[in-house]
Amino acid sequence: MKTSESTKRRNWIFKFSNWSTKAKVLVATAAPLVLTLGIGIVAQMNLAKMAETSGWVEHTQKVLKQGDTIVASAVDMETGMRGYLLAGEETFLAPYHSGETNVYSSLDSLRTTVSDNPPQVERLAEAENILREWQSEVAEQQIAMRRAIGNSQTMVDLARKVQKAEGKQYFDRFRALAAEFIEVEEKLLEQRTSEFYKLLDRGETTGATIRNAMGMVNHTHEVIEQALSIVGAAVDMETGMRGFLLAGKEEFLEPYEAGGQAIESLIQNLAETVSDNPPQVERLHEIQTVIAEWRAKIVVPMLDLRREIGNAETMDDMARLVGEERGKHFFDQFRSIMSEFASIEQTLMQERRQANVETSSNTRFLILGAVAAAVLIGAAVSLIIGSSIGNAVRAVTQSMGRLAEGDTAVEITGQSRGDEVGAMARSLNVFRNSLVREKELEEAQRARDAQQAEVVRELSGRLSDLSRGDLTANISQSFPEDYEQLRKDFNTTAATLSQTVSQVISASSSIRNGAAEISQSSDDLSNRTESQAATLEETAAALDELTASVKSAAEGARSVESIMGEARAEAENSGIIVKDAVSAMTEIEQSSAKISQIIGVIDDIAFQTNLLALNAGVEAARAGEAGRGFAVVASEVRGLAQRSADAATEIKTLINDGSKQVTHGVELVGKAGGALNNIVERVNHISQLVSDIAEGAAEQSTGLGEINTGVVQLDKVTQQNAAMVEQSTAAGHMLSGDATKLAELVARFKIREEGFANTPYDRQAAEATLGGNEWQSTEHAPSIATASVDGNAAKDMWQEF
Repeated sequence: MKTSESTKRRNWIFKFSNWSTKAKVLVATAAPLVLTLGIGIVAQMNLAKMAETSGWVEHTQKVLKQGDTIVASAVDMETGMRGYLLAGEETFLAPYHSGETNVYSSLDSLRTTVSDNPPQVERLAEAENILREWQSEVAEQQIAMRRAIGNSQTMVDLARKVQKAEGKQYFDRFRALAAEFIEVEEKLLEQRTSEFYKLLDRGETTGATIRNAMGMVNHTHEVIEQALSIVGAAVDMETGMRGFLLAGKEEFLEPYEAGGQAIESLIQNLAETVSDNPPQVERLHEIQTVIAEWRAKIVVPMLDLRREIGNAETMDDMARLVGEERGKHFFDQFRSIMSEFASIEQTLMQERRQANVETSSNTRFLILGAVAAAVLIGAAVSLIIGSSIGNAVRAVTQSMGRLAEGDTAVEITGQSRGDEVGAMARSLNVFRNSLVREKELEEAQRARDAQQAEVVRELSGRLSDLSRGDLTANISQSFPEDYEQLRKDFNTTAATLSQTVSQVISASSSIRNGAAEISQSSDDLSNRTESQAATLEETAAALDELTASVKSAAEGARSVESIMGEARAEAENSGIIVKDAVSAMTEIEQSSAKISQIIGVIDDIAFQTNLLALNAGVEAARAGEAGRGFAVVASEVRGLAQRSADAATEIKTLINDGSKQVTHGVELVGKAGGALNNIVERVNHISQLVSDIAEGAAEQSTGLGEINTGVVQLDKVTQQNAAMVEQSTAAGHMLSGDATKLAELVARFKIREEGFANTPYDRQAAEATLGGNEWQSTEHAPSIATASVDGNAAKDMWQEF
């Protein structure tokens, strides 16, 4: 039994339909990826091999370059020796010594470079031995003989011409141009080699890319080799020329002739090779021009001169020694060995280049084959896996479509699969079950929607009643449990709103009553203010007349004083004067009576002014901050009135005294007309009294002027008060109208009568319900009531006044 179960489990695991989609996709992509990985490994190995081969090619190029340097240094030694043998000047041995140093150091360096190739190392050792043998057997002996010979009589002209070193200038210029040309190509070689290795590092290993990069590197190596060949050909020309100048034999000119032909051919070929680089082509043409000028201006004249000289007697031994061509034997062997060395290196370089090309070709074919195999395998596996997944998904999609149409009885296939499609089928089955339950929930939701519609209908009706102003609207029908709280909140809101409107009605009634009282009080105040203004105007006119009378009395007093003086002068001569004095005294008595009456009027005016100032102060205090300035003026007026009353009392006393004295004087004049002396004395006394009366009258006139000024100011203030009372009256009428409009607005609301009669006014509750700003008019109601009471009190005070 256990074996059977394990077998079924194993079969279930290996059944393709039970694999997950991820596993199937991995299987589909694994084979191409494995092939691609193999391609990458092989390509990387071939790239490494190509890089190694390129390194060996570069190594060979370096070896060939060093070999050319060794040959050129050896030729410099021979050229320097021949120049010295010809000219006898030590400066011509500079190429010989520098070539000696360069050639042996280059041989040591080249042996190190080719240390992996023993045959080549042996060839270099052989070349070094030959060169040292030539140096000891030929060069040193000829140099020693030339030092012993000195300057020959027959070679002086030629030696002098050579000593001018005119050819050296051309050759220095030639070498500088050649070195500059080679330096440019070496930089290009370094740049192109670097680009080639960068291509290898980036993995850009197509055949065309590699061939192009290798072609550019090889092209640069060939250009450098041809440039070095041009330098070598020029050195051969100089060497052949100097050999002919020494020996005088035409066969020594063979290197010169061959070098000239080689230079022409090399420059022409090299110009075509570097035709894509105009600056290099221009340098080649300049080199060609320098060589041509050197041959025309230096070489040809010197060769012609040497042919004219022939064999000098003092140079016979030297010419014979050079003519033995012992050095040519050594140099031919040296050149042969170095040529063989270079030929072997050239063969190695060609073999390595060919290996690179073969490796590139093999890599290309291998990559193409592996890519084709990967495409075929990937397509086959993708077709199999895509069909398996597509069929299963199609079946699940059909089931989903029927479910979308509302068919909950559809059969969900593929639930037994172990992959993602099976999981989708099982999820779809769960969705179908959920859809069935959702239909059941929709039925229940419809029942709830019906209850909600009933609640909304009832609530809408009551809200409609509220919008029409019926604040007694109430919902008595019970709501379902979920909406019961909504019914309670509506009923509470309606009751609160009804209570609030009741309080607004009460407040508007209070405002209207207060406004009516303010309006009535303002009207009364306006009438009384107008009456007061008229009284003040009459008082001002009376004060003007009183002031004029006082001024007239003062002037009369001054006249009496003058008359008394004349009476005193004439009293001694005539009794008539006594009669006149009695008459004058009688008039004075009458005037004093009139003055006493005027003083009484002034006293009454001061008393009335004091009372007016007192009432004005009371009204100013009642007006508050706006009446403070008027209260100060009223206080000043009271002070002036008091001082006027005091002055009037004093004047009255003085006048009474004066009247008594006048009466007494009349009696004395009547009784004793003859006592003129006494009368004179009395007249003097009376004159003094009259002066005092005049001064008192002047002071009284000044006081009356000040009183008149205060009354005028009081009249102005009274007129301003009248204007302000008119404004207050207009504002009271406006407030009364607004209160009436407010009462009309709140009258449209229907409220419970018991709530309005029994509910007290709660300002905090009202503010919490409607907001503080809407209750500002109610808060000002007490102020209106207070103003109404104050207005009644003022009315009572005016009536008492």
